[in-house]
Amino acid sequence: MCSLSTRARFGVSAVVFCSGLGVAPLSAAFAASGEGAVYQGNGDSIRCPSGIVRIAEIQAFVQNSRSQAESQIIGSASTEVCSDNETKYIDIVTHGAPDDSVNTGQLGQRSGVDGSVQVHGRTARLNANVYIPLNDADYTQCSRQDDNGQDGTCKPHGQVVSFTGNWVFSLGKWKTFRTGTDSAGNPVVVAARILNGPVE
Repeated sequence: MCSLSTRARFGVSAVVFCSGLGVAPLSAAFAASGEGAVYQGNGDSIRCPSGIVRIAEIQAFVQNSRSQAESQIIGSASTEVCSDNETKYIDIVTHGAPDDSVNTGQLGQRSGVDGSVQVHGRTARLNANVYIPLNDADYTQCSRQDDNGQDGTCKPHGQVVSFTGNWVFSLGKWKTFRTGTDSAGNPVVVAARILNGPVE
């Protein structure tokens, strides 16, 4: 499966990361322990009018309620950030037709994370929208509705959670935010960290 990671420049360039090609998203354990993949730029780094380039790495994942189970990665993105500039990032995968009208409003075709990040001194501000993929609980609920003879065919709807938060960062250290729960009641978590960018 491929995910789209957008890196902001004065224009926008996009890089596709495919797990089948050996580049996998960061694991939830890495985010929790402060480890993670090293940022891999494409050699076309941004130049900030003033100040240094920072790199923001963002993850969204669902923590499984069973303690032994692995967390489910929803999306993982990184972007280069100039101080005081709000920079957008995106890691969205669309399955099937993306048009809501075609899907009768079914947003479950999308999964991933997008939003914006802004760095001001040692403070970072994160905006995130997490598009949670459908799970067994969504389909079970629809199965019950169909069995009860309700009019029409039940189509499970995707769930989107939005989050805005500020934190004082230490370079390279993950900050995690619980942003809500999925339809099965599992916590949805957004993790972010700020790194130093490339030096010319």
